[in-house]
Amino acid sequence: MSSLRVDRVNTGSFGIEPALLGDRLSVKLTGTGDMAAAAPLGSYCKEIQHEVKRLSLEAVEFDIRALYFLNSSCLKAFIAFISGVTAQGPKCEIRFVTDARLGWQRRSLAALERMAPGLVSIDEK
Repeated sequence: MSSLRVDRVNTGSFGIEPALLGDRLSVKLTGTGDMAAAAPLGSYCKEIQHEVKRLSLEAVEFDIRALYFLNSSCLKAFIAFISGVTAQGPKCEIRFVTDARLGWQRRSLAALERMAPGLVSIDEK
């Protein structure tokens, strides 16, 4: 399997850290998903959409446990990612890992799970 062609991102208040684990991509998000984070997250989601296809990944996991805010523009980036991956063909599971103590995380992502049942899941830890 080829190596990952996306790097980590750190804007000071927002971070993205990828890790390729076999046929699965883990993406850890940290900080604040506000307007300043929307553009970097949107661009990153487009890049990893290409990586899903290039590497024939079976799953992408977004770990948002260390994310303390997520605005609608960041949610839109996830919607575009899910739509793009779905249109690419072979099924790639998309999993969001949330912090059970931060109830807003699950509530915010519930629409994504309903958007693509069977493809998108939310796991509280």
